[in-house]
Amino acid sequence: MHRLIIAFLVLAMLIPVDQTNAQKLGWGRKRHKTESSNTMIDKKAATEVFIDATKAKIMGDQEKASMLFNRCLEMDPGNDAAMYELAQIYFSNNDFATAARLIEQAIAIDPQNQYYRLLSLDIYGKSGRKEELLKSCQQLVKQYPENVDYKFELATAYLMSAKGDDAIDVYNSIESIMGVVEEVSMQKQRIYMMQNKYEKAASEVQKLLEAFPEDAGRYYSMLAEIYMQANKTDIAAGYYQKVIETDPDNPYVHISLSDYYKKKGDAKRSLEELKAGFSNPSLDVDTKIRVLMTYFSVKEIYDEKKDDALDLSMLMLKASPNDAKALSLNADLLFNDKKYAAARERYRQVLAVDSSRYSVWENLLQTEVSLLDWTSLQMESERAMDLFPFQPIPYFFNGVASIQKKDAAQAIKVLNSGLKLVTDNQALLTQFYTNLGDAYNQTKEYDKSDANYEKVIKQEPDNSYVLNNYAYYLSLRGANLEKALQMAKRGAELDSLNPANLDTYGWVFFKMGNYEQAKTWVGKAILANPIEDPDVLEHYGDIMFKLGDTAKAVEYWNKALNAGATSDLLEKKVKERKLIE
Repeated sequence: MHRLIIAFLVLAMLIPVDQTNAQKLGWGRKRHKTESSNTMIDKKAATEVFIDATKAKIMGDQEKASMLFNRCLEMDPGNDAAMYELAQIYFSNNDFATAARLIEQAIAIDPQNQYYRLLSLDIYGKSGRKEELLKSCQQLVKQYPENVDYKFELATAYLMSAKGDDAIDVYNSIESIMGVVEEVSMQKQRIYMMQNKYEKAASEVQKLLEAFPEDAGRYYSMLAEIYMQANKTDIAAGYYQKVIETDPDNPYVHISLSDYYKKKGDAKRSLEELKAGFSNPSLDVDTKIRVLMTYFSVKEIYDEKKDDALDLSMLMLKASPNDAKALSLNADLLFNDKKYAAARERYRQVLAVDSSRYSVWENLLQTEVSLLDWTSLQMESERAMDLFPFQPIPYFFNGVASIQKKDAAQAIKVLNSGLKLVTDNQALLTQFYTNLGDAYNQTKEYDKSDANYEKVIKQEPDNSYVLNNYAYYLSLRGANLEKALQMAKRGAELDSLNPANLDTYGWVFFKMGNYEQAKTWVGKAILANPIEDPDVLEHYGDIMFKLGDTAKAVEYWNKALNAGATSDLLEKKVKERKLIE
């Protein structure tokens, strides 16, 4: 029908169209001799409106076309062509109910018009009206029994209605016309598999094997999979062997064999076959990753079988050394295995191939934190900020790096910029406020430091890190020591094995003059820390001096120096054997 309409439009632009021409092309209704002159005028006017509507449709003005086609129907209520055109417009606008009503009216007027039927298939299929779809397909096949395309539509309609046996009958009819065709046999095979009729499914593949022996490897593989699903693993193994004999470079057979051996309980052979498949460059990376994620559970990949998963990722990477996905997966597995330096190099390789992968930038920055490489973190986070100016996390990491490098002014600047980008992420906001509290403390802007810590505590009253830092910085300033004590106490309760929290609690006691309690808690901090912390050791020396044990004080001040403390004030304490505050 589209071709007729377009042809008619071209003619309409070239020659005048009278009522007789319109009737010959099928848009006017034949007039009986008894019709009045007024009816003749309406028909002719309706044809002219139809032409204008068609022009509007071709020009893409759907609204005008719809209005004119409706006007045409008002003038000529039996104009099935106008109904068809309107049905198309409503269908394109997803108004399936109106489209169905119009096309059904058009079919009632001209039931032999195949274009009307075809549009009805689209409408019923898209709107899920399975029964009407099936009836329309049956009618089309009845009208055009040799049309293979209509038979395919009918078979699909039967499948949509869960009538697999009827669909099989239609596919057999298609096969009688076309001979053995892979599309038909594969559809029948899928239906038989859904019906658990494995032998019939296998017979369809055998038919293809006989018809197309050049594809024997692929068909043997299909047969193996059919028998695997049928739990006839020994038969499946025979077909897998045929695949290897027929197509030794087939990358997929090793994946299938891996599954076979896994089901047989032979984990070693299963892994060997999997490695053979992953070593094959012909097996695409997406398939390898998908297989890896299905072969292992997430827990196995990141815990029990992480070595095997890492080995497979290395084989995949060797086969596809410049593939960003292969590099990224290998990097993730290395990071999970705490091989941070190797993971960093992989992440950098990924970004050298494709710097647009934002998630990889995040992973790289996290790796730098794990390596405590603040210089690299600062440089790489700056690059990420340039590439992704509206992502807050690179700003956060840049702020962290700046704090660690004692550049508090830069940290404050970048953290405040990143803070504006955070939306609907309270956990990330907390991290920004925490680090702003630390940075403002470095610049001695204590009111701003305290304000940011208070924002965190308001949202997370049991944030151990902030309770500890806030209390410690208050104690250093000798400010609000009662509040500092309560926060330090809560921090020690929440994280009783953390030496920093224990030391802070003891140090607040020290600043309040309670030296016995200070000795108890800082002593616990020393015992809890497997590595000697020079700050904690110095604190213990100060406490011992206040308790009158100068020798013990000097001993711990010396320990602090030996642990790496570089304070001139500490050296002076040792030299003068007295507390200098």
